[in-house]
Amino acid sequence: MDKDDSETTQLSRPARKRNPEESRRRILDAAERAFSLRGFAGARLRDIAQEAGVHHALVHHYYGDKRGLFQEVVKRGLGRISNAGLETLEGETTLETTTRAFVGTLFDFCANNQNLLRIIEGAFRDREGVSFGVTEEQLGTLAGPLLETLKKRIELGQNTGVVRKDISAESIILLGFGAIVYRFITAESLLGAMGIAPEETDPTTDREHAIQYLLAAMAPR
Repeated sequence: MDKDDSETTQLSRPARKRNPEESRRRILDAAERAFSLRGFAGARLRDIAQEAGVHHALVHHYYGDKRGLFQEVVKRGLGRISNAGLETLEGETTLETTTRAFVGTLFDFCANNQNLLRIIEGAFRDREGVSFGVTEEQLGTLAGPLLETLKKRIELGQNTGVVRKDISAESIILLGFGAIVYRFITAESLLGAMGIAPEETDPTTDREHAIQYLLAAMAPR
């Protein structure tokens, strides 16, 4: 091949199309898996970049450092449940419809985002670490408005007599989140270790059980 043929071949080669949005998604997906499996300290940016199929320099370009990447992973996940929860609460009025809608949304989110739950759990086990500060900040920013809206809805129910008054709204929220989130993070493993095998149920049945549990817990005494 002479020089002219070589230059013609190089010039006619199609350029690779770049898709920054898709690259960011792949990086965040890979980072979420890495932080879930290995924690903040154990996750390596080069490994994350390799799994995402990008050069490690691109991770630094988009997110700066590991802290920035971790923050974006947590922010993305918590943003999903915050937006979904607020949207759910806007459309419901009665205690039962609100409970059904919100518990269903939270239950489904936990079932489909167990990597994020493990990341948050790991961050709160290491209160001196970088991951704890980042997670606490994002929870306050993103989950705070959702919880405040939920608290006001419960207090309204207490004032109108449809929700028990002997337990504070904060305690009811803690009870609800604990019953659902704890179930996905620790409960099954804990019961299994003690030799108690939970019954095989489908997600729809589990969700309905959680709804009935919380409706009964909130009912006036």
